[in-house]
Amino acid sequence: MILHIFSLPLSSYKLNELMIQQQDSILLTSDACYSAANFVSTFSNCKLYALETDIKARGVQTQHLELITDEQWVELIVQSKQHITW
Repeated sequence: MILHIFSLPLSSYKLNELMIQQQDSILLTSDACYSAANFVSTFSNCKLYALETDIKARGVQTQHLELITDEQWVELIVQSKQHITW
């Protein structure tokens, strides 16, 4: 599993969606939380996470995302075979 970490809204990236596979996970941090719904619809086949503090700080409503703590973020990185920060 590769962990893809995004910190900006999805519209900020020109990325080939085929680079993210079904078995990969996506973590939204910072301003990426503003486009949580776009990430959910674009990557519905992936496991999606968001930092709870970032979601709450931005007042974003979430569905289909698992909210995690900073400690759980570290665990995700340790569990992944690779992580990519976009």
